[in-house]
Amino acid sequence: MFDQINIETLILKYLQGELTEGEQRELDEWLKDDRNKKLFSRLINKQRILVKMERLDEYDWEKSWNVVERKLHGRRKFFWKYWGIAASLLGIVLLGTWMFMERNEENSPMVVIRGVEPGRVFAELVLTGGKIVELSKDSNNLFLGEGGNILRNENGVLFLTQDSVRLQKVDYNEIRTPRGGEYQVVLPDNSIVWLNAESKLRFPSTFSGKERKVFASGELYFQVAKDSLSPFRVEVEGLYEVEVLGTEFNVRAYSNLPSATTLVNGRVLIRDKGAKVVLKAGEQAVKGKNGEGMVVREVDVTPYIAWKQGYFLFENERLEDILNELARWYNVNVFFENSSVREKRFSVDMPRHESFKEVLHLIEQTRSIRIEIEGNNVFVK
Repeated sequence: MFDQINIETLILKYLQGELTEGEQRELDEWLKDDRNKKLFSRLINKQRILVKMERLDEYDWEKSWNVVERKLHGRRKFFWKYWGIAASLLGIVLLGTWMFMERNEENSPMVVIRGVEPGRVFAELVLTGGKIVELSKDSNNLFLGEGGNILRNENGVLFLTQDSVRLQKVDYNEIRTPRGGEYQVVLPDNSIVWLNAESKLRFPSTFSGKERKVFASGELYFQVAKDSLSPFRVEVEGLYEVEVLGTEFNVRAYSNLPSATTLVNGRVLIRDKGAKVVLKAGEQAVKGKNGEGMVVREVDVTPYIAWKQGYFLFENERLEDILNELARWYNVNVFFENSSVREKRFSVDMPRHESFKEVLHLIEQTRSIRIEIEGNNVFVK
């Protein structure tokens, strides 16, 4: 028998992105009951939450949700002031849903839930002063940075101008993609960076001095312009640094996953806690989840850069790893009601903009698992 208060705590921690493995298993166990599953889908459905909140008509709930959602999708720890907002919002929703789920439902406004859509070209640009600007494939605009630099957004690509003469100072901006988003950036030296879903790139308004340095997290593909006098350096999630002169490589550094740098061509030097590792084309450096140790191995780079080419390529990968990758792109939540299938291995080759149901159909054809979709929640049986 599950304790209601404990379940509310688990759901709150789920929304906060701070469930431990044990708590995740406990939540998965609770979700095996179809009634609980339906309740859970309602509790975390954004549209339903907003409908309930609008009835109170005392607060700008849409604005508040956006604040919370940015914190959730950015996978950052909550500051206390945001924790207060999140707890208040969830408390109202939990109370309202638990009390009225079984009655008055016929009088509730109908909420239309769209099917699961693939990711799209979308990102947020965070300017030095803290202003946040939404970027998309259909938007074309110019931004003037505080230091006097110009940023141009054009058809899904963000361009940075290199004009150090006009700059009053060198400042840093950040571009970040949410779950279900991707974007492309052309840096001041004409190096090109592709950002996969749930990724960040912090970059200067211009490259000056003896190095070109940026900061990255998530998954990014770099095509670096050659400059023998100014090495290009990428600081990866505070874990290690990649140094190049001119080359192409993929960096993958999501939280709670092993990080990996995969070299497509050229050479890179990785600095890790005083140690140095040189990668050649076709090699990959992998660092453990705990940030300790680094292993270099030869790989076929194709699966690791497939996302940048517009498709998914999984070769004999664990089902849990595949679904977690798809969840990041399709912006869904995955729950395993049958833990034994996590380790099953599959090979999948498909376009990134394929229907999500078609993707799951490919996996279900093995007849060894069954998958159900409710809203943006995926339950694996």
